[in-house]
Amino acid sequence: MKRKSKPEIWIQAPILKWPFIRDKAEEFRRKYVDPVFLIPVPIIEIVEIQLNIQPKPIHGLMERIDIDGFLTRDLKNICIDNDLYRDPRRENRLRFTYAHEIGHLILHENEIKKTTFSTPEDWIHFRQDFLEDDLNWFESQANEFAGRLLVPKEKLIEEIQGFQAKIKEFRILAGDEEESLIDAISGMICNKFKVSRGVIQRRIRMEKLKL
Repeated sequence: MKRKSKPEIWIQAPILKWPFIRDKAEEFRRKYVDPVFLIPVPIIEIVEIQLNIQPKPIHGLMERIDIDGFLTRDLKNICIDNDLYRDPRRENRLRFTYAHEIGHLILHENEIKKTTFSTPEDWIHFRQDFLEDDLNWFESQANEFAGRLLVPKEKLIEEIQGFQAKIKEFRILAGDEEESLIDAISGMICNKFKVSRGVIQRRIRMEKLKL
């Protein structure tokens, strides 16, 4: 989609280290999750009730601009793909989308406030204001925040420890195929946290956990 005018400046993603992002996720948890290690994290209730950020379902959002949702400039709404929002079978994906957008709120508030978008097409232009590497960091940082928030390290370790017998059995059958083991264990654990198998896989790798 062609821009009406060239942006005056490129928006840059802030330079944030993973430990800082994880600390922000834990800080958010301490403030809004009660008890603090409640699983699954009631992220939808936190966003809509405690933060008073309301969903704004949009028909065909994914089809039009290839995203599940985005946080509006005034930080009062999450525009969300209507099919995702209405489909109970996709609740885990909706939960991660909410957590991801709260990651942007916590980590990138200043960048979001620089935007001028009010429509999905404006959101595309906003993304075009990023250099490619900055956009990758912008999204990766929000993903890391969301992953740590929904899957706290302590609870993940606890769940993995509960599957030690299964892990030993798998190693006898599959040997040292670590990726296959991570995939198998992630499938067993993900429903506990109400996230996808892929989210658990990433948490195991990012937290550098040994199975």
